[in-house]
Amino acid sequence: MPSLRGPGDDNRRRDVTLRLWREGFSVDDGPMRDYTSQENIAFLNEIRRGNIPNELLNEAEGGTVHLNMEDHRHESYVPIKSKVRAFAGKGHVLGSPTPAISSGNVRETAGATESRPANPSNNLNINPALPITTIQIRLADGSRLQATLNYTHTIADVRRYIIDNRPEFADRAFTLLTSFPSRELTQDTLTIEEAGLLGASILQRLL
Repeated sequence: MPSLRGPGDDNRRRDVTLRLWREGFSVDDGPMRDYTSQENIAFLNEIRRGNIPNELLNEAEGGTVHLNMEDHRHESYVPIKSKVRAFAGKGHVLGSPTPAISSGNVRETAGATESRPANPSNNLNINPALPITTIQIRLADGSRLQATLNYTHTIADVRRYIIDNRPEFADRAFTLLTSFPSRELTQDTLTIEEAGLLGASILQRLL
């Protein structure tokens, strides 16, 4: 799983997981930290610039820091020790505007929906002669879709793809957002390429 790596002795490697929640973020199994304090803003800004924060470098005591990130901003904070989660698949390099989300199965906390197969029907009329990309879609119910599209398909096509594969959303108003940093996709006429979504992951949010 690709990660942001800091300087240091790789023989004393420390793996750190940053989790973004609706209300704030957490580091490994630590407490939630709000997004508004100056200290936490500076911490996240370092990561957005592709740097390991000094706080983590100091804790590593000369060892290499490998920093991974999980996006849970559709969820309220849950202490990680009480959250049952089996994650499989590819991650992403921090600082990328469109990190990849695993297409494997993920079992959420008790009562949540287990993700469905990542090979849904595709009614988008893909032209194999044109450039093709894949977009990972995290739905509001916790399940996932993986859409294969040409660069010329539009945001409206992505919406139609979601509804075709999840008819329960046909009568629900929803918006689509990029994962990190979050950006609402409001122009349905934009192509996938124009919207910067090549190989991206996006989130569905009900209105």
